[in-house]
Amino acid sequence: MRMRRGIIVMAGLAAGVLLLGITSQGLEDRTGVLRYQQHLEQPSEEALGPCTVCGGEAELCTHLPIIRIETGGQTIPGRPYAGPDGATAGYSLGDKGEEEISVYFSTVSTEGVWHHGEDTATEEGTALFRYRGNSSRWFSKGSFRLKTVEDKDPQQSRNVRLLGMNAGKEWSLHGPFLDKTLMRNYMCMNLSAEVMGTWTPDVRFCELLLDGEYQGVYVLMETIDVDEERLAFTKYEPGNAVMSYLVRIEPYTKPEKVLENFSLYSYRMEPGRHLELLYPGTVNQTQQVKDYVYAAYSQVERLLYSAEMENGSDTWQQLIDRDSFVNYYILMEFFGINDAFAASTYFYKDVRGKLNIGPVWDYNNAFNNFLRPISDQGFLLSERGWYAKLMQDEAFVSQVIDRYRYLRKGILSEERLLSYENEIEAWLGSAISRNFNVWGYTFDPEQLSTRERQRPALQSDDTLRDVNPSSYEEAVTWMMDYIVNRGRWMDAHIDSLRQYCHPSRFANQMLG
Repeated sequence: MRMRRGIIVMAGLAAGVLLLGITSQGLEDRTGVLRYQQHLEQPSEEALGPCTVCGGEAELCTHLPIIRIETGGQTIPGRPYAGPDGATAGYSLGDKGEEEISVYFSTVSTEGVWHHGEDTATEEGTALFRYRGNSSRWFSKGSFRLKTVEDKDPQQSRNVRLLGMNAGKEWSLHGPFLDKTLMRNYMCMNLSAEVMGTWTPDVRFCELLLDGEYQGVYVLMETIDVDEERLAFTKYEPGNAVMSYLVRIEPYTKPEKVLENFSLYSYRMEPGRHLELLYPGTVNQTQQVKDYVYAAYSQVERLLYSAEMENGSDTWQQLIDRDSFVNYYILMEFFGINDAFAASTYFYKDVRGKLNIGPVWDYNNAFNNFLRPISDQGFLLSERGWYAKLMQDEAFVSQVIDRYRYLRKGILSEERLLSYENEIEAWLGSAISRNFNVWGYTFDPEQLSTRERQRPALQSDDTLRDVNPSSYEEAVTWMMDYIVNRGRWMDAHIDSLRQYCHPSRFANQMLG
């Protein structure tokens, strides 16, 4: 049954704010991590009052930061093209055959003031630029990778602070297109940081000007990178016998970075997926390095898929960080993410610790925003990848259930999430209208290609229901309906996860 979101938001606002305060304090005590959230830290349009510079008459007058990209008329590489079978066959190159082009970037991001397209730059410099993403590369509103480099030496990366985030050299400009609410990545990254208690990519709303042309609302995101101010590792030194590493599971990988891990050659990975070595980086990926990471990662897989695991051994806990796998599982299930162990699934291990799953990445498809409908009922991941084995362990399942119930009293409570969305939407203000002055046609599925719209959902009476929202308000309502319904279903069924470690199910697996 559809929720009357406005009534629920108003009714739960006070409770949500109270829970937020209590939860944030508890999280700080437990993890030492406090998350900067732009919509809470930066003034709204109402708080700023009328713009004293232009009186709101400028072509672009916004309380959001502005990012400006100047290509000098170059073709931006990275758009996909299809092969004879309709699948992605490759990506376009620049005018000179390059995979990324050199551009000038600048930001207008002074805090607490109105921003205009022609204002003096807060940060500026040279960057390498291209389209990024998997399915999103086909969208008219593109997402981009921005790698900041030295002005006189594009081969030399340069760490810069953008929009108040920690210094880094690589950034993602996420253009919400399929996500008509504009806020899924922003919401879910912030919530994930609170739940995980470890480094999670930072995010900021902004508005983008590309060669002077307004592109709408974007989310600037830190990318997953090994750096002192991001994923802080014990750095690799050439010749090290033991090392920290970062890997990910992806459908599209560079062959030279692929590891032939245990679950790949034993046919336990999702079809068409591979494990890609990201750190140590390409220049250090000697055969010795690859062999070490392959052996370390495959050791965990061999143990999880071994008879020792099926006999109830908890030796796996000596190798992996159980808390990270518990938190990650809850987030993926609650947000309705179907990518875990199929795409954008990262793992990292510092030489000083155990193997962690994460950091999290890419929430554009959260809350039933996938190209095909994702039900708000049922468990998505309990029998996928490593979770199919971890769920055999009664202690792991119990921790998932206990942690979920704890989070539903605070960070992931219904009241908090409803008020949280309402706060973000109110803070975005007129930027929403500006965005859809450009992209409003996307509310009409007939004006979109099949790659740019969601497929109809099959209903219980065998009729099809269009799941492409016809307005911004409808997009938000549908998202919040999903969040409420998903949470309530999981509340009612979370204890049924115990079936995966029940002796009768275990016996059936042993017999099979």
